[in-house]
Amino acid sequence: MDQRVRRILLAMRDHPLLRQTARLAAERDLLPVYLVGGFVRNALLKGPGALDIDLVSPHPASLGAALQRAFDGRLIRFAEGVQRVVFSRGGKRVQMDIAPLRGGSIVEDLRRRDFTINALGVSLGEDATDLIDPTGGLRDLRARRIRVGDPQVLAEDPLRLLRSVRLAAQLEFAIDETTAQAIRQHASSLGRVAPERLREEFFGILNCSVAGRWLGAMDDLALLEVLFPETREMRGCLQGPPHRFDVLTHSLETVRSLDGILHRLPKLFLRQAAFLIGPLEAEVEGGISRRALLRFAALLHDVGKPETRSVEEGRIRFLGHAERGASMMEEICRRLRLGSRASAMAVALVREHLRPFFLEQAKSITSRARYRFWRDLEPLAADCLLLSLADIRGTYGRDGRAFQERLRFVQEMFAFQRKRIRGGRHAGGRTPLLDGHELMARLDLTPGPFVGFLLERLQEEAALRPLRTKEAALRYLKRHLHALQEEFARGEAS
Repeated sequence: MDQRVRRILLAMRDHPLLRQTARLAAERDLLPVYLVGGFVRNALLKGPGALDIDLVSPHPASLGAALQRAFDGRLIRFAEGVQRVVFSRGGKRVQMDIAPLRGGSIVEDLRRRDFTINALGVSLGEDATDLIDPTGGLRDLRARRIRVGDPQVLAEDPLRLLRSVRLAAQLEFAIDETTAQAIRQHASSLGRVAPERLREEFFGILNCSVAGRWLGAMDDLALLEVLFPETREMRGCLQGPPHRFDVLTHSLETVRSLDGILHRLPKLFLRQAAFLIGPLEAEVEGGISRRALLRFAALLHDVGKPETRSVEEGRIRFLGHAERGASMMEEICRRLRLGSRASAMAVALVREHLRPFFLEQAKSITSRARYRFWRDLEPLAADCLLLSLADIRGTYGRDGRAFQERLRFVQEMFAFQRKRIRGGRHAGGRTPLLDGHELMARLDLTPGPFVGFLLERLQEEAALRPLRTKEAALRYLKRHLHALQEEFARGEAS
């Protein structure tokens, strides 16, 4: 073991939390205790990261209770004797998982773990300073390789099939070819895994900056079709010009294109970058970022095409595929146990993904049409525009004229939103010039939906014309009240 590794191990053992854990275990006669898994792996790669600490002990229940009292934490008991202690240190969340020692020794315990880079251990006892590495994990770390020590571990917990891709994506490692062959052989068993566990690993992949590449790897490893059987019909579903690929290949290419667009946001949308990047990185729910959810929608935006495909006079058509795709996405979200907010966003993006295309194709795009796009699709209008840009790039390629035209259109839409909607909120774009009570009093109206209709119209007009005062707003409403009543009645009738 070289000096660099020895220094890292000594630094790990000297971590205040681990030093306190070792001292407590010694005082309670609970040694040996071993530090294993991701904390060791990450320290050897790039130094300690998040405080998610995995321990192995012959006495997990006793050690868990002792740590819970010492750190004033919360103790959670899981199946198979695993204890979790959660507490805060320095404003940061700390999670310690204590698993029972399996196989009678730490060497045998590590041999049973998923991947060699996770089968690394360090004893917290006073005299132990060596890395415990029975499967060659340190060698694989240096080679930046995901490898199983024994393919049987994939059968024991099929979630490891998907975890191999998530780890490779997060660490930017390659999957060993022998391991890849074993994954393909066991791929069908992925369907036996609980949806919640699948969701966590899958969205971990989508959070990576080159998710499209790793979705392609999932497809190559025969995992994508098991997780999403709908992709079986997308494969080989041919499309007419200008499409270059079948539906599945196009969908994967769309995600890759989206990765490139997201990476280049500051260059493509200089004045909008801050407005876009913050929300995209925000959590929607359950650890799922908006960026990952957008990639999810990009992967399945055309999922409805196989069921709606027709050939009319030699022309391939997919009439209604967005609506059918939205219904299918709703079922997929239920299957993955996605929360209501994330599901609604994913379904809406699939249903509306053609909306920018239809707006762009108009002979002339009025300010009112631009405003209503933002009004109707908020809070997903920006996401929908980015998806449409990735879609067109996945169809034509980056350098085609169609992509450049769509890019200009999207830039214009963002410029309108910045200047006329966000920029005009102080003039009535977001805060109404009149509230409902004042509106009813000044126009002699009774409470009802028509009042809400008028308030919404005022908000729209404030973005399109200089309605700066209450008097100007009232003059507009009085002048157009009859026409607005007729428009409202038509909407109610339809």
